[in-house]
Amino acid sequence: MTNNRNDFTLRLLEDANIHPGMRVLDVGCGPGEVTGLLAALVGDSGKVIGIDTNTQLLNLAKQNHSGENIEYREADIYDLPQDLGTFDAIVGRRVLMYLPEPMQALENLKPFLKTDGMLIFQESDAINGGTGGDNLPRHQQAIQWVWQTVGLEGGDIHIGEKLYDMYVQLGIENPNIMAEVVMQTSKDNDLAWLIEMMLPRMQSHQVLSEDFSIDTFKKELKAEADATNTAFIRDTAFGVWGKFN
Repeated sequence: MTNNRNDFTLRLLEDANIHPGMRVLDVGCGPGEVTGLLAALVGDSGKVIGIDTNTQLLNLAKQNHSGENIEYREADIYDLPQDLGTFDAIVGRRVLMYLPEPMQALENLKPFLKTDGMLIFQESDAINGGTGGDNLPRHQQAIQWVWQTVGLEGGDIHIGEKLYDMYVQLGIENPNIMAEVVMQTSKDNDLAWLIEMMLPRMQSHQVLSEDFSIDTFKKELKAEADATNTAFIRDTAFGVWGKFN
């Protein structure tokens, strides 16, 4: 189990043998958190290119996760520029779950992998979400808000369970797969941060009202934590990696 959102990602990348000197593509890089992890693993002799369609997030990535071995580009996974070149590994975290045609996206990545290149994805899954938090109703509610919003956005909240079959269908025999529950506690969790980050999205889908107070909600979470110190499952992280035959 894990409670730091990068713990699982690092183990996944290390198990998939991301190492110094590799050229890696981070698809749907967002604010660059995974790009930064990759850059540390490939070192000065390697290169990481992060791509996303959101210019605001790309600007944030450039501010917070920059380096000599990092490059960011605005690009769509469904229409990748040929001048990207080829890569030793292509990585994505919480990307496929938001795509309308995830299999097509994976197919589009194949020409950009070098021979023997590795395809690595991590996705979140709503399975078991909220388990163990019976005495934390506001924490439980927050978890449901998150998944309700993702579902209303067209996201697949159970894509983690499908990753192995997707890789096999793609032509990767015997892909490696791992899964781990994201275990947090009432006193150590990122739900307040997550709700605040997703608040505009939640309000646009009317999951939360326009007069919802994030400050009040943070106080409610703290009150629950002060009253009950217990653990709960936020969601389940799935990781899959493999090579085309």
